[in-house]
Amino acid sequence: MLQERLSAQDLRGVWTALVTPFRRGRVDLEKMTELVHLARDADLSGVVPLGSTGESASMDQKEQSSVISCVVNAAGGKLPVMVGAGTNNTPKTIDNIRRAADLGSDAVLVVAPYYNKPTPTGLKRHFLTVAERSPLPIILYHIPSRCGVGIPADLVLELALHPQVIGIKEAGGDLWRSSEIARLAPEDFAVLSGDDPLTLALLSVGAMGVISVVSNIAPRLTRRMVESCLNGKPTEALNTHRKLAPLIRALGLETNPGPIKEAMKLGGLRVGSVRPPLAPVTAGSRRAIHQALQEVGVLE
Repeated sequence: MLQERLSAQDLRGVWTALVTPFRRGRVDLEKMTELVHLARDADLSGVVPLGSTGESASMDQKEQSSVISCVVNAAGGKLPVMVGAGTNNTPKTIDNIRRAADLGSDAVLVVAPYYNKPTPTGLKRHFLTVAERSPLPIILYHIPSRCGVGIPADLVLELALHPQVIGIKEAGGDLWRSSEIARLAPEDFAVLSGDDPLTLALLSVGAMGVISVVSNIAPRLTRRMVESCLNGKPTEALNTHRKLAPLIRALGLETNPGPIKEAMKLGGLRVGSVRPPLAPVTAGSRRAIHQALQEVGVLE
């Protein structure tokens, strides 16, 4: 855990949505440590274990706790840790947040409740209850394609006034929505891209960074693109985006995290396969990922 409380400004830059490596059916904590060190060595802004990329839905509580402890220890207070803690059960979400805090996390990512399809009133009640009881800063997570419901923009702006809510991960594909949230939200609230294909576009309309999948395999290129854009170098940012584009496209061929795990294995990072109900990528997707890695320069 960092010595100081995480703020919206600390969210600036690239956060890697970490995959969870498996070996012989179990969480591979040694490889997990290696992945955190790779992010640290690439000078990224932070890491996010137990998100959808981390297959948290396929893990039990003991496994989740072991991942949090491992990531926090590997980060060593030098790299902030934002843990995926949201569920469709309000008390369980609070319990997850408290456990993440006890294990040394710096912040939590809280997704909109999935499956239940709450109304805006239900969403407000859920997030405010969680925020009031959270010992950690909260980043909201808007991803309606996975949840069946999104967090309305006007509710995001209302929640942004709560001192524990410091940002939102935007993965809804709506550039105008994200632009308006960035324009109207308080200064101490950060908009982050949650969708690698749209990161450059979102940065151009006010986002401060990205929670990225592609940075698992191309962390320095991803950081270069984001920093170039944030530092007023649009041509360099665009050129880097174009270099990354074939790989970003290939990682979207099948359900995340299947393609990124395949890319990492092809790149020499043995992270294992996905757990059921997900399935390994098809042979056709594997060929496309291999070609994209070559185009980007990850593979010779």
